[in-house]
Amino acid sequence: MLVVVILLDSAVLVSFGQSWHSRAQRIPSQNVGAYGLVTFLNTGPPWGLGELYDSANQTTRGVILSYIVANPGVYLRELANDLDFSMGVVQYHIWVLTRDGEVEDCRTGRFRRFFGAGTYAELERRVISLLKQGTAGRILLALSRDASLTHTDLARLLGISSQALTWQIGRLRAMGMVEPPAVWSNSGGTYGLPEAVSKVVSTRRTPALDST
Repeated sequence: MLVVVILLDSAVLVSFGQSWHSRAQRIPSQNVGAYGLVTFLNTGPPWGLGELYDSANQTTRGVILSYIVANPGVYLRELANDLDFSMGVVQYHIWVLTRDGEVEDCRTGRFRRFFGAGTYAELERRVISLLKQGTAGRILLALSRDASLTHTDLARLLGISSQALTWQIGRLRAMGMVEPPAVWSNSGGTYGLPEAVSKVVSTRRTPALDST
């Protein structure tokens, strides 16, 4: 006997062959996510449920897209955790949104980050992504706040070694995010941000970022 279970918005539909029954039992939402998970073991749902499944898919996808637009630079695990969806659900809808041109991505480190299509230029996506990357983001913020910081001052402010800062600066310079010092001193000289980068950093600064 073929048994198919559909979990849709916490409701349980059970199929025994061609007969479909709805049970009153509810499944805790944390077990199925906000809109549930549908598993088909045959050729698909009976007439009428296909439209319901498509509607749930569209709603889930809309929630994910809205969250990305409101939180540019979010990555997969953040989406799954913040929206209480499984990684599989998020990955599937991200794939569809990217395929359909509704979402753009940017990878500047370990994470692939997402943005609403057409909302940010490539440079903006890269800067926003870097601002979310710990030390690299703190370097950009520090240089945006105080262009007089020397290499030694910057390393002390960030609480990292001079060698570690040199590596980070080298990476940012290779990406076109930091300009080399015009003049070196005993403290190592000062770094600058290209005007376009500085503008993006300034517009993205928030009290939360400034406190890092």
